[in-house]
Amino acid sequence: MPEHTEITRPPEVRREERGHDFYPPAETLATIPAIYATEHIPVGEKTVHLHYFCAWGDWYVTEFNPVDGEAFGWTMVGHHDPASGEWGYIDLPALESHRSERGLPHLVERDLDFTPAPAAECLPRR
Repeated sequence: MPEHTEITRPPEVRREERGHDFYPPAETLATIPAIYATEHIPVGEKTVHLHYFCAWGDWYVTEFNPVDGEAFGWTMVGHHDPASGEWGYIDLPALESHRSERGLPHLVERDLDFTPAPAAECLPRR
């Protein structure tokens, strides 16, 4: 990422309701590679920097664009079956602002205890 790019956290709509920051501090976001920066790295060796979860899904972030909040990573939605997971783009601002009217929890949350690790070590096993 160019040195002149200032890393800022996208705005949070549900911060008060969630009770904690959806995005980590800007210093942490600055350590996440830019979109496409890890495309040459085998998926099992990509570092997963963030984990988000709710009753209906999990999102594991390996790349991040601080300008629009788009991320790239592994997602498992709807089924808690790792075989249903796939790599792709993640709209973090949409996840942050989403509030389900059914089921618990209602909001997507950041795993505050997650430690960055290679995907092969932290993604659910297929």
